[in-house]
Amino acid sequence: MATRLIPSQTLRNIISALFSACMIFITTIANALPPSDKAIGNISPTAPVPTANRYLAVKTNLAAWAGTIMNMAADVQITKHVSVELPVLWCPWHIGSQHAVKTFVIQPEGRYWLSKPGRGHFFGIHAHMGWFNVRWNRDRYQDTDRPFVGAGISYGYLLPFNEHWAGEFTLGAGYANMKYDTYYNIDNGACIDTHTRNYWGITRVGLSIVYRFNLKK
Repeated sequence: MATRLIPSQTLRNIISALFSACMIFITTIANALPPSDKAIGNISPTAPVPTANRYLAVKTNLAAWAGTIMNMAADVQITKHVSVELPVLWCPWHIGSQHAVKTFVIQPEGRYWLSKPGRGHFFGIHAHMGWFNVRWNRDRYQDTDRPFVGAGISYGYLLPFNEHWAGEFTLGAGYANMKYDTYYNIDNGACIDTHTRNYWGITRVGLSIVYRFNLKK
């Protein structure tokens, strides 16, 4: 029997609460910083950054590659302490008639850097959305009429190696909701059941190699 789906309004309320909680946390951190860290001269911590000085990076997550998940991400500075990252992760693997893993996931994240984007500690808030079609032994699992969705919060640290190269660690936790069908794993196999799952736990694990452009000194 299919598991009952959480009402869409409830999902929106859960995700909204996660975003609100993280924004309050980030605001608290920003207000707790010494004045010298909050502003330089008359520069506000949320003031737009001139394009010529804007931090921009591309990266790939080695932890995801270890799980055979291809991935690439871009991270761009939008204010003195804030950047936005957009990772894209996908699996195209077709091993045979009994085994295949095909997924596509995006996980945008807003980051607040305690020093400046591209250096040191940061806290983030992310959302995720993904599609999947997985064959494994007797069954095949596929998302239904919508992708899985969710949100979470994270902590990370970026360690520069030199002017352009760096290593980044990040770990995040949060919520995800998915609805999927289970089929017999044969051509035109009949649908066995429909399930809904609500997940609370680890939502991001990153050990990335980063290449940085236009890093402000």
